[in-house]
Amino acid sequence: MAIVTPGRHPAFAPIGRLRKSPLKSGKKSMMMPLNLTAMVDMFTVIVIFLLQSFSASGEIMFIQKEIKLPTATQAQPLEERGPVITLFKNAVLIEGEEIAKLEDLDDAEAGIPALTERLGRIRVNEEKLVARDPSKPFDGHLIVQADIETDFELVRKAIFSVNESGWTHLQFATLEAKKDKPAGEAGAEE
Repeated sequence: MAIVTPGRHPAFAPIGRLRKSPLKSGKKSMMMPLNLTAMVDMFTVIVIFLLQSFSASGEIMFIQKEIKLPTATQAQPLEERGPVITLFKNAVLIEGEEIAKLEDLDDAEAGIPALTERLGRIRVNEEKLVARDPSKPFDGHLIVQADIETDFELVRKAIFSVNESGWTHLQFATLEAKKDKPAGEAGAEE
């Protein structure tokens, strides 16, 4: 048998079968249709993600218009969220709903029974929503906002009720006091 060299072969044999039309000679079209449904779905998911991840730090949902919060020089923004207890001179509110009046409270009691009972119910509901390890204590966050003219005795009773119902983290809402500039800096800006 004689030894021969191979002949020329096309690089891709089925090229003629891949062409849709013999007039286009196998080239792709420059116009590509957009799938608008998928694009709208993608943007909807992005908007929902951004709305859920947005954090407005330091804002309280149930702030009362009539309340005058005390000021603090070492103030920090509120990080955790939770039920808001509002203390006025004559009333106790939770989540904007009045639960006790000052004249109905007994001076001999250490806490506020209505507040203890209501916070206990809220705690049970939060424990049902979040599956937690039963061996660990409840890790509840709570915000207390008290009017500047509220008697400390009412604040003390509210704190006792919060502790009695099992809430561990308590934050007080205050306004940040404006810091005075040193005398040397005030003249430099003018």
